[in-house]
Amino acid sequence: MTYVVLALAAAALALLVTPLVRALALRLGAVDEPGPRRVHARPVPRLGGVALLVAGLGALVVTAPLGVPALAQLATGGRHVGWLLAGALVVVAAGAVDDIRGIAPLPKLGLQVVAAGFALAGGYGMRGIAVPFGTGYVAFGPFGAVLTLLWIVTMINALNLIDGLDGLAAGVALIASLTLFAVALVQGRTDAAYLWAALWGVLAGFLVYNFNPASIFLGDSGSLLLGYLIGVLSVQSLAKGATVVIVMAPVLALGLPLMEVALTLLRRTLVSGLASVVRADREHIHHRLIGRGMTHRGAVLTLYAVCAAFSALSFVSVVLQGPGNAVLVGMAAGAIYFGIRALGYRASRRGPIV
Repeated sequence: MTYVVLALAAAALALLVTPLVRALALRLGAVDEPGPRRVHARPVPRLGGVALLVAGLGALVVTAPLGVPALAQLATGGRHVGWLLAGALVVVAAGAVDDIRGIAPLPKLGLQVVAAGFALAGGYGMRGIAVPFGTGYVAFGPFGAVLTLLWIVTMINALNLIDGLDGLAAGVALIASLTLFAVALVQGRTDAAYLWAALWGVLAGFLVYNFNPASIFLGDSGSLLLGYLIGVLSVQSLAKGATVVIVMAPVLALGLPLMEVALTLLRRTLVSGLASVVRADREHIHHRLIGRGMTHRGAVLTLYAVCAAFSALSFVSVVLQGPGNAVLVGMAAGAIYFGIRALGYRASRRGPIV
């Protein structure tokens, strides 16, 4: 019941706060204008990340007197909430500057690494993994810090890359958060479950304004914050005794944005080398779907369905906990391969990937 209270409080606060942030974005000029790389036809305010952060933190605070221990759970295992919040503020601030004035890709990447470093300093790091079908444990040691930084920065950019259609990134994050909430409950990880409940609650409230036709966008402040939180919370979900299956759960649940990252890196590198990796284009998965005649809303709902399928595989893999997981992973790999072929991606060093 306390999970429901937290999620409802987060959703209600998002419903209340988002219109205020939308008005603020208009006053500050944080508006996404239509353009060649845009799919919307009218100016739309950004700064959605500010609404998410205020509503999420507000929900954690106002539900504490009601017996919801979400804030306390953030500090379990010797972790320090202040560092986590500092990282969140860094990505929201970096995104807000980008929403209002623009910021170059490399400085923005540097700030993402700083934010991930704050989370790591706060104790939100990958420590090791249990040996499959045994009782041993492999500690990552210093390599765990590298893995943590890579994972968080990857998730930040994954959510940023798929934020190209009304409600897409927020909806994908909502589906993944619901899935990882269910996984945490199955695993008895109440600490992680509270945090996922707060996240999917605030996303549900925000989507009322963000779904097509959106009256406010996530902006970089929102997509960077979502990626940061999902990256950190998925690390938080991995207890010391986590097995390969549990580690794979967030990877499968977040299969769509991770696939977008991989395709983007490969496509841009093959076009003109590493120098083109940070160069924007209109070859993302959602652009491909619209280019094949789908409506804006149809493309978003299609990608929701893809994310839901990945999430279902993630949950089933945790429930099965056996060799059958190899079949599930094979199914996911096959679906990704045929999906990429259907979208018409092919490598070309002489021009764009078509």
